[in-house]
Amino acid sequence: MIKEFQELLKEKQIDYYIVPTDDDHQSETVGEHFQSRAYLSGFTGSAGTLLVTLDSAYLWTDGRYFIQAAKQLEEGITLMKMAQKGVPTLLEFLAEHVKNDDVIGFDGQTMTCQFVLDLEEKLDVDYKIANVDLMKEFWPDRPAMSCQKAYIYDAKYHGLSAHEKIEIIQEYMKENDCQSHIVSTLDDIAWIFNIRGSDIPQSPTVMAFALITLDQSYLYLQNGTYDLDMVKAYQKENILIKGYHQIYDDVAHLKGRVLLNTNSINYQLFSQIECDIVDGLNPSQAFKAIKNDVEIKNTKNAHIKDGVAITKFMYWLKTNYGKVPMDEISISDKVASFRQEQDLFTDLSFTTICGWNENAALMHYHATKEDHATVEGNGFLLIDSGGQYLDGTTDITRTFALGELTPIQKKHFTMVLQGMLALQNAHFLYGATGLSLDILARTPMWQEDIDYQCGTGHGVGHFLNVHEGPHSIRPRPRLQEEECKLEAGMIVTDEPGIYLEGQYGIRIENELLCVDGVENEYGQFMHFDVLTYVPIDLDAIDENLLTYKEKKWLNDYHQAVYENISPYLTDEEKAWLKEYTKAI
Repeated sequence: MIKEFQELLKEKQIDYYIVPTDDDHQSETVGEHFQSRAYLSGFTGSAGTLLVTLDSAYLWTDGRYFIQAAKQLEEGITLMKMAQKGVPTLLEFLAEHVKNDDVIGFDGQTMTCQFVLDLEEKLDVDYKIANVDLMKEFWPDRPAMSCQKAYIYDAKYHGLSAHEKIEIIQEYMKENDCQSHIVSTLDDIAWIFNIRGSDIPQSPTVMAFALITLDQSYLYLQNGTYDLDMVKAYQKENILIKGYHQIYDDVAHLKGRVLLNTNSINYQLFSQIECDIVDGLNPSQAFKAIKNDVEIKNTKNAHIKDGVAITKFMYWLKTNYGKVPMDEISISDKVASFRQEQDLFTDLSFTTICGWNENAALMHYHATKEDHATVEGNGFLLIDSGGQYLDGTTDITRTFALGELTPIQKKHFTMVLQGMLALQNAHFLYGATGLSLDILARTPMWQEDIDYQCGTGHGVGHFLNVHEGPHSIRPRPRLQEEECKLEAGMIVTDEPGIYLEGQYGIRIENELLCVDGVENEYGQFMHFDVLTYVPIDLDAIDENLLTYKEKKWLNDYHQAVYENISPYLTDEEKAWLKEYTKAI
């Protein structure tokens, strides 16, 4: 595949061609039409950038995918392990190798503007850019871009009209002396305009652009995604619907100062703009991260339903293991079936990660019909899954002990539990960021000279993306990003882990809601309310390693699990849950 693509590069006289994992909106998860990097490289992980030269190829990805990429990459592609000692970034690599008159190619609609700006700053040679989508001719049976029917999200689930949200954004624009604002990120558009759809797998978003001025708003949609009723409904909120690609012409005529985010707008759109640019985070990103009272009430309900589904699954797993055949695919299907029974369920929030023993060591492993493990014998089964409900988005990981565990396995599980509980029960002063709190979850592992190559937690959308910014919990800052303070109303995951290549993986994940606590002479203290209610597997815990406080934290949590979940279970399930949430 790569050799054939290199022949195309020679024909087009392109020396370097970059294939990111992006669509026109820089979405984290992309539809089949935009899976060019996977098509060319064989690597199916959700993050990575492919660089193809005339005689070589390289794939950059992060620590979550090192093992998976090494397994999947096509012959002739070198794995570049991001953030590892001695491994240059893509920009550093290009700066070292690109010569005068070399041509760097990419599809400008799927390339972030910021990358091209960084390229201009980093390279001190006279190179040329070829803004061309080579996949149009190289991928003959490429799927069409998704164009599903969109709908207006019911107000009882979100609590603020599109008009009210736009007024908040327009006020922000006035404060920053901006006359227009371009929005291209799909979850921001979905939140602002209260529009939902199914153009992105497992994310209820719509392929769209938006332009907000001080007196008018425009929503750019594909033909076929909307009807006359939607047009009329939006007109009442001073919103006009226009054709999806019309924005490329409209932005060329903007006057004054335009607010946009160069990290999330594509290069093609950016290159059309001729007026002054104010580069900054989309204000909607910060606004939507802080859930309002209606959203919080709804998401709590969604998490109870999700807890019921996963608790029912856990009962099925524990009572049927060794009696019925199980594999990673059938177990994933079983998890989905319990969610589908719940009211207002629409889809999974991401493809279920179901890994048995050594497969669980791959942080974002996905079993396939062609390559999956039979679940039998002794070990750990890690399941990271989530649901999209009209009233909220969920994300939960549980690692289950099946058969007999060794003492070291129980020790490792208990260490992960200690880290998860420490963060879940944290009290902190307002002003703290995720960087401030990450060490709470990581300390039990660090004390044993173990680490996990990823962050500890991420934000979660409200019937939107399961990964949402701007806040997160991680050990180190991201380049070009200002750290975000944790605010009351933010939702964040708590998911430390241990991953031993070729052996097993352990992760325990709850969702947490950030809330205000005591305010005194020292300032405003904050803490977390738990949203996720599913038992932690007592069969995997070494009780002797837990302190009195940790046992109390676990017992209090399990009491809350029983109180919240048991009313929705059968008598048999309820009796089982009583045993699996007993005090230790």
